Amino acid sequence: MVADDDRDMVDMLSYWLKGHGYDVIRAFDGEQAIKRWRESLPDLVILDIQMPKLDGFEVCRQMRNETNSMVLILTAHDREDDEVRGLELGADDYLRKPFSPRQLLARIKAIMRRAGNVRGASGTSTVTVGPVTLDAMRHEVTRDGVKVRLTPTESRLLHLLITNTGQVLTTDMIIERVWGYDETGDSGLVKTHIRHLRQKVEPQPNSPCFIMTVPGVGYTFTAPVVIES
Repeated sequence: MVADDDRDMVDMLSYWLKGHGYDVIRAFDGEQAIKRWRESLPDLVILDIQMPKLDGFEVCRQMRNETNSMVLILTAHDREDDEVRGLELGADDYLRKPFSPRQLLARIKAIMRRAGNVRGASGTSTVTVGPVTLDAMRHEVTRDGVKVRLTPTESRLLHLLITNTGQVLTTDMIIERVWGYDETGDSGLVKTHIRHLRQKVEPQPNSPCFIMTVPGVGYTFTAPVVIES
């Protein structure tokens, strides 16, 4: 689904994407986006922030409360705060305007590819390290018996970290394996998702004991050692 109040852009993107084999649903304001999304449950939502009736933030929040559709938000080039807020509400990625259709197509392919990889990998079993268990099929993490829902990207990020426990993963490596981009990526994208993931995994998110930052390098997942007396 493409949701934007710029009808010319929606028409152009719809034409372009249909030419590349995608079925496209169009919406021109936030209320229409929610209605058509609930009717069709598309695999991916391309969502503009600045829309009438309901803005993209509220649309993203409602979507995340109901399902795990992948969400790509469109932001103005100079509005970094919009990007951060969108990611914190559960968007999987963002693209800054102006952009070319080829840029968007590359992002869509990467998103759909990694969504398929999560489904394929998660059909095997859950992954447990210490008190943390990840069920990638259901996009859930359990810590000390408490279940918390994850977004698809959070699930994929935690899966990468937890299956490489004790290893340091660079930011570029995380971007390549979680977001599927070959080029050097935006470290802020990873940082925001790590912060949000800590809110769901860590007993004390401001003093993490599982998802650790390696300054100047990246991140690692560590299982705390329990000493029994």
